[in-house]
Amino acid sequence: MGEMDDRTAPKEEISRRSLLKGVPMAAGILVSIGAIAVPEATAQTKASHFLAKYQDTPKNGQQCSTCVNFLPPNACKIVASPISPHGWCQFYAKKKT
Repeated sequence: MGEMDDRTAPKEEISRRSLLKGVPMAAGILVSIGAIAVPEATAQTKASHFLAKYQDTPKNGQQCSTCVNFLPPNACKIVASPISPHGWCQFYAKKKT
């Protein structure tokens, strides 16, 4: 009489409700981990001088120093350094004044 059978023994299983309550927290943790890893995964290299068709001289009045991508004194946001402020490449985009 003091023995418990399977029907009256306390259940150690996870209920569907408690499982569903844990899903948002687990998803949040996974998203947080992913957000930390994203900058490393999306880091990109700059275009080579060859691919950018870079030249050390201006072209048709366009030059690096008047481009939105120019970073003084001799760098570019999208083309590998070093570049000349008087150079030009196919990615030229005039700064708005």
